[in-house]
Amino acid sequence: MGNYEFISDYKHNKELRISFEALAQKTFGIRFEEWYQLGFWREAYIPYSIMDGRRIISNVSVNKMSFHCNGRKKFFLQLGTVMTDTEFRGKGLNRQLIERILADYKDTCEGIYLFANDSVLDYYPKFGFEKAAEYQYSKKVRNTGEKKAVPWPMTDKSSYAYLEERIRKSWKNSLFEMDNAGLYLFYLTYFMKNSVYYIEELKTYVIAEEEEGTLFLHQVISEQEAELDRIIAAFGKDITKVVLGFTPLSSQGFDREELKEEDTTLFILGKGWEEFRKGQLRFPVLSHA
Repeated sequence: MGNYEFISDYKHNKELRISFEALAQKTFGIRFEEWYQLGFWREAYIPYSIMDGRRIISNVSVNKMSFHCNGRKKFFLQLGTVMTDTEFRGKGLNRQLIERILADYKDTCEGIYLFANDSVLDYYPKFGFEKAAEYQYSKKVRNTGEKKAVPWPMTDKSSYAYLEERIRKSWKNSLFEMDNAGLYLFYLTYFMKNSVYYIEELKTYVIAEEEEGTLFLHQVISEQEAELDRIIAAFGKDITKVVLGFTPLSSQGFDREELKEEDTTLFILGKGWEEFRKGQLRFPVLSHA
């Protein structure tokens, strides 16, 4: 690596953690410090980085991902936070990190995957990755009642810890359910802090967003199997369409279509993808890292 130095799993080193976040903020506009300070950056998220001196200049993060699929657990590896500082691009630093990760993990999991933007669609096949399809479930609705889903405040560490416990005890309401509480909490401490709702009559928490009559239902947290129609109805008469951020246990009543997202393509590697392909599944929105 020339004069550069490789380093990984340094989250407890404040100097390097801040440098990592500075590069992430510059590249993607995202932060990690609150997630770390609240204690939710755990062993499942591991940056593989290259330093110039004590400055993080290139990174590919390993995300150890466990999913419940057809009654059993499947272990995958997700690559994310792929970035190189502008002045160090074109030197092959990212390639070296990916090659190191593949050497370390390729034989330890059922598959490796990532979400790529349009500018690098020809890059990942060089490592053996191939494009794969995901499927989205949605339907039009006609609600008649008033809104019963109320915002659930996420204000301090105790409120996050409480919801984390609810997530751990939740019924698996998806055919492909993520088992990674730390990643859920990354979204809830940052992007979706104001997207948690509680439906008292159903004793159910949901993570959702509303936009011009469309309900984007990302996650359902309940102790018993969720009744999706009642959950959707709890968001009131202004909702005319619902889009699921996960694969429902039953697709009855939902429209299914291949997911097409702007500037996002799923790439997969490995032999453990048969159930994913046959089941026409999707990675839950809150599992993207």
